[in-house]
Amino acid sequence: MDETSNDLDEDALDAQIGYNLRRASALALNDFAVEMAQASLRPVTYAMLALIDERPGIRAAELCRLLGMKSANIAPLLAELDERGLIERDDHAEDRRVQELSLTEAARDAMPAWRRQVRRHEDRFLHRLTSKERATLLRLLRLIWVDEQG
Repeated sequence: MDETSNDLDEDALDAQIGYNLRRASALALNDFAVEMAQASLRPVTYAMLALIDERPGIRAAELCRLLGMKSANIAPLLAELDERGLIERDDHAEDRRVQELSLTEAARDAMPAWRRQVRRHEDRFLHRLTSKERATLLRLLRLIWVDEQG
């Protein structure tokens, strides 16, 4: 194989990381939607609930930072979760502009089943990977974005 054909292979669409990430992401999103359809949760709303579950009393601004979102984008999602009776928003004792978030009892009760569903989704989505390969994939993906969190 000469150098020119090697360069062409590297430029092929299926050799581009971004393209492969997008394809994997589309597959993951579609499977997540099927798995979580009954709960009416999308990846972003599930992530919000999972973080609130892990950090009861988390402030909305911290949730934004951890999810890499802007407050303008998270506000309607918080309103949706509030309207669905999944989260409670309490004003901070010292600063009423600050909201502390917690799960409602119904959401706390549902969370273990939702976590199992997400594990089932990931097992199905990643079924071709060994445990070691999954750990490597997770480590590599985190290398890309963790420092970008600010």
